[in-house]
Amino acid sequence: MLINTWYVATESASVADAPVGVTMLGQDFVVFRDKAGTAHCLSDTCIHRGGSLCRGKVVEGTVQCPYHGWRFNNAGACVEIPSLGSEASIPKRARVDSYPVQEKWGWVWVFLGDLQEKDRPPLPDFFPEYAAFENGSTDWRFVRGTYVFDAAWTRVVENGLDTAHPFFVHRDFGNPDHPRVDPIDVQDRPFGSYMTRTQKPVEKRGVWAEKITKDRPDVKTELQFHASGPSVRIQMHLRPPMSQIIVSAYTPINDKQTLSWWIQGRNFFTEEKYDADSRRRVLTVFQEDGDVVNHIKPVHVPQSLSGDLTIYPDAMGFAFRKMIKDYEARGWRIDTKAMAADDDVARAIPSPARGADPKNWVLDPVLLRPARALSAAAE
Repeated sequence: MLINTWYVATESASVADAPVGVTMLGQDFVVFRDKAGTAHCLSDTCIHRGGSLCRGKVVEGTVQCPYHGWRFNNAGACVEIPSLGSEASIPKRARVDSYPVQEKWGWVWVFLGDLQEKDRPPLPDFFPEYAAFENGSTDWRFVRGTYVFDAAWTRVVENGLDTAHPFFVHRDFGNPDHPRVDPIDVQDRPFGSYMTRTQKPVEKRGVWAEKITKDRPDVKTELQFHASGPSVRIQMHLRPPMSQIIVSAYTPINDKQTLSWWIQGRNFFTEEKYDADSRRRVLTVFQEDGDVVNHIKPVHVPQSLSGDLTIYPDAMGFAFRKMIKDYEARGWRIDTKAMAADDDVARAIPSPARGADPKNWVLDPVLLRPARALSAAAE
């Protein structure tokens, strides 16, 4: 699991008057809104006696620990210690890590790391259809949801970038009678990559068969990846101009579980009555993926780039693996084995404030793999 990138923590709509607890990268966080309605994210562990802040409440735009009533503002600083009285001076160390937050596409995105703003990657901008929808366009209809994989995040993201598995895994659009993948031209994009492919159409089932018949041109699919999220956009041109888009962001819950946040858009059957069918279709695809990905061995992508056999249809996944190695070489990978052996110590992912001022913190930072060791492992 990697720090210093953006992850989706929760749905914007889920953050209202009460704090929301989320788990990302094996650590616990609290998301809440201040008096102006702006979302914030803090480390969930109170530095006094370890209370869980998300089990408290929001008081005047701050989050209050349920154990002793200590209150923390959006910067993570303690602003009240009731047992000391209102005139007491609050120690500088009375603070928790606070992480940058942005809201986009109805999701709360959190930057988990200590990079300053100028060094952080941007959020993906490859979903203009949803931005138009938020501005009142009715050209597209969207449904959204989540799916939990019992698999490591690297395996799940790599599956989303795999161009050969749909022929054998997905009943609704796979075509095992024509499984050949033509040579792939992967284009580098800022913080990601992009490619297209075509395949023979398959007969649609259910209500979609009314408009998307089998006697149609080869289906063009566009596949795009962005490091923030990490996110994947898949657009299938089913029978032009009819098209389907699925955008997914993958959040590691821990080292062996991954939460997929997804939004599906369609520019046909845009009436609300078709939403349930669209949602069922997307969840069927995720379940079909899960039936395979949850049982891959080893659990994690091999440390060496030559740890398994890669062929040209794996080009997008290989580009993703190289990106991981780049992040690891900077020392941004959490050392999960060391953390497991140190499970009686509460830690926090270092925040930008900690990066700028590493002293005067109560909780120690999470343990990271040394950059030089990871560089050697990648060779």
